[in-house]
Amino acid sequence: MSITQRKRAKIIADCYTKWDINGKKVLDVGCGNGVVSELLKERLGIDLYGTDIIDYRKRNIPFKKMTTSEKLPFADASFDCVMFNDVLHHTDDIKAFIAEGSRVADTILIFEDSSSFLLRLVDVALNHFYSPQMPRPLNFKTQEEWQLLFKQLGFECEAGELFYPYWYPFKHFAFRLKRR
Repeated sequence: MSITQRKRAKIIADCYTKWDINGKKVLDVGCGNGVVSELLKERLGIDLYGTDIIDYRKRNIPFKKMTTSEKLPFADASFDCVMFNDVLHHTDDIKAFIAEGSRVADTILIFEDSSSFLLRLVDVALNHFYSPQMPRPLNFKTQEEWQLLFKQLGFECEAGELFYPYWYPFKHFAFRLKRR
């Protein structure tokens, strides 16, 4: 596990801690290799399940493969919470995917890349190297654009506070969504 994965998981967990998901049944959409998922499970004390369009897990977390990139393979209200960690910018139809998340859970937590030029370049390079099959529409948004989208979709949105080590080069946004 890389130092960047550990730091990223810590940044996410520190932010999500204030939203009190301890003990909740949580779906990590786009869980990837499961390394960050496993760390979040430990740090947040959650009952975590993963799903992704490709199964390339390196960690043994409960997992169900998505059969399409638009539909989550779970029944309505299967979870207390859905997490989209660095996933939505890889999605062609962000609105439909958020709606799909709200179908399976009441609460949605989002951790998303900023729209900086540097981060876009790094994202393309890392995804090409680590997961060449991953969709890359790269629909980055500013924090204001994300919040406007969530409002248009009928969600109450709370922005999270993220704390970074001084040397960490990337910036993200975090949000908690609940239906109005």
